[in-house]
Amino acid sequence: MAHVPDAPNMKLGICFLALIFFSLGFAQNACDREITGQVLDIDTNEPLPFATVSIKNTQIGAVSDESGHFTIKNVCDDEVDLEVRFLGYKTAIHHHDFHHSSPVIYMASDETMLESVVVEEKLNAHELKTLEPKNISINASDRSGSTAADLLAKSSGVSTLKTGQNVVKPIVHGLHSNRVLIINNGVRHAYQAWGNEHAPEIDPSQVDRIQLIKGASTVRYGPNALGGVILFDAPQPAYNQPISGGVGMGYQTNGRSISTELSVKQGYERHAWQVSINGTKQGDLKAPDYFLTNTGKEEFGYSLSSKHHFSWIDVDFYASHFQQELGLLRGSINGNLTDLANAIGATVPNETQDHFSYDINTPRQETVHDLFKLKFAIFVGEQQFDVQYAYQRNERREFDVRRGTNNDRPAIDLLLKTHTLDVDWDHPSRGNFAGTFGFQAFYQDNDNIPGTNTIPFVPNYNNSSIGVFGVESLTRGNTTYEAGIRYDFLNMNVRGRDSSNDIYRDNRNYQNFTFTAGLIHQFNEKLSIRTNIGTAWRSPNIGELFSFGRHQIRYEYGIWRYNLPPGGISTSSIFTKATENEQGIKWISTLHLQKTTFELEFTPYINRINNYFFIRPYGITNTVRGAFPYFLYDQTTALYYGADLDIRKKWNDQTEAELKASYVYAEDIRNDQPFIGIPPFNIQVEVSRRMGNFTFLLNPSWTARQNHAPPVIDAAQFLDSENVTFDQAVIFDFLAPPASFFLLNASIQYDRNDFIVKLTGDNLLNTSYRRYTDQYRYFADDLGTNFKIFLSYSF
Repeated sequence: MAHVPDAPNMKLGICFLALIFFSLGFAQNACDREITGQVLDIDTNEPLPFATVSIKNTQIGAVSDESGHFTIKNVCDDEVDLEVRFLGYKTAIHHHDFHHSSPVIYMASDETMLESVVVEEKLNAHELKTLEPKNISINASDRSGSTAADLLAKSSGVSTLKTGQNVVKPIVHGLHSNRVLIINNGVRHAYQAWGNEHAPEIDPSQVDRIQLIKGASTVRYGPNALGGVILFDAPQPAYNQPISGGVGMGYQTNGRSISTELSVKQGYERHAWQVSINGTKQGDLKAPDYFLTNTGKEEFGYSLSSKHHFSWIDVDFYASHFQQELGLLRGSINGNLTDLANAIGATVPNETQDHFSYDINTPRQETVHDLFKLKFAIFVGEQQFDVQYAYQRNERREFDVRRGTNNDRPAIDLLLKTHTLDVDWDHPSRGNFAGTFGFQAFYQDNDNIPGTNTIPFVPNYNNSSIGVFGVESLTRGNTTYEAGIRYDFLNMNVRGRDSSNDIYRDNRNYQNFTFTAGLIHQFNEKLSIRTNIGTAWRSPNIGELFSFGRHQIRYEYGIWRYNLPPGGISTSSIFTKATENEQGIKWISTLHLQKTTFELEFTPYINRINNYFFIRPYGITNTVRGAFPYFLYDQTTALYYGADLDIRKKWNDQTEAELKASYVYAEDIRNDQPFIGIPPFNIQVEVSRRMGNFTFLLNPSWTARQNHAPPVIDAAQFLDSENVTFDQAVIFDFLAPPASFFLLNASIQYDRNDFIVKLTGDNLLNTSYRRYTDQYRYFADDLGTNFKIFLSYSF
């Protein structure tokens, strides 16, 4: 006998089918389609007016206006071949369908070896409209010798958290690590983000654009986006392109760094591919007055990508490999309490050598990150469904200064494997409504690799989560309203060993709803405002709960690995205390004024985070490995607020100037005290001038001293009395914030056809300074003068 579905399931199925057929009914009538786009110069990015854009082998077409925009009306076919012509430029042929609207055609002149390129935007963008990303274009000379976080550092509202020059992670509006979500080539980047000394393993040579979202974006991107989201986009292959590529080489005087990169790509009518390979070797860096011993690095990476277009589906494939060996300052490790007291704030770090070396000894980090991604864009009528699967494999080994043969063993050896699945549905616009619905699934397996001869710093764990979201926008006149909701469920399963080497286990479930609402209002052609308020959340990470023991330059204890009885601290067991999810709410607005030669953006924000996890100094411990500061994790209520300012002025066709300023204030409002490591006020100016084939740039900047900082209990006081008494709730620091400083950078670039030479000078005045957000500020100055030369050739 056939099984008959019960009535509730039948009703649910009927409703679902009705929704699909109702959505499919949005299809446009025949010959009622439009193609809109823009024609630009590939070298200058300037619009090309009066370019002819036509459908090949027909009389249907249009001419671009003064801004390069064009509109072709009364198109009947779903797919057409566009032919773009402009006097003195190479003709571009582009296969276009209505699942990819608004093509941007970059025309190459007859004098260059470059070919014209077409970039298509999707029919529906997945981003929140009221949190429009800040787009930052990255060229090869920017990438050479840099970290991924350094590429962002010149944006307002962004600074960097450093452990020296090799370990760098971005800070957005004062927040970093697990509070800033990183999307690498469309995939949520999975790494050991819980450590301040862990930089995201993103290959800078695989970045040609960065999108920065400063608002709380949890509804769209998932937990951890309390401070914002950073999207690193890799170069993409293009259809209808002959085989081409580029080769680049850079050299830096500070560290005697050599870097190279090579890329090759080719595109056919419906298929395209691209491959790239790169490497960097760097020796000891140098402060103005001494070498920074053991700060060399070696990096190697490669990638392969392809895209394939069919009438009803697009398929994208991407795979990459990136490995690093990063030296850490030898002077950050000290033998006893006296050495540590002398080292903190010393003029010259301990163990400093008087000569340069490419050798990388302990302490050091070794990381490997592999990414595999397969994405399908499925088109059903005017519907678009995006399905993406990604696998990531992240290896991390940290080597400390240890005795005997243990010096060659990693003190931390972790393998993190991550699977992600993303499904997005962009429903067709109906009237003034547009929106996106999505589902995300995430599974992680983190294991300690045996052989470290030490109790694991964090236990083995598995994370699994699912999330569903929906975002809708409504446009009425000059105003667009937007709202969204999301639900997430996360499970964390933990297996580890305590200080007695006994096994412990824990299993936790976390869940949360998040919301967002905002609007965009265009007052007139020149003035607009965006405002958004959104909630965000994240569960405690593995380090905040379970970290135990030495981690590079300090000892750390998670909330469940210590207890504070009267008169001391106990770390002998697991102390399961009450902890709550971090819950944030962030309001951000941007006032945008755009004139012909002048542009201004002012962005104030405020961010309150309940159950805020933070790490603070608690004392100094003497061990067989030496004397180290030790830090404890805690929870409180935090308030962040501040503002970013961007002003751009175009004086004439050759000269432009830009001013950027950022300020952030942060407070533990439960105990009325400041946090450690909040970026101070900074301001920078860029003045560029184009003269023939030369571009000159001057970049002065000033960073203030952080005056809103905790009190100081220096290491010498612990040396005098190992039983220093203080209020357990009071945050203190081992060293006062460094003085304000001024830096002067400049560059000269020469470009002719497909050849570019760029000379850059950083810290031209050879200023001695320390950054408040650099964890090595306790031991050493930052970099002295550095000259960089970069050469590239496109073929």
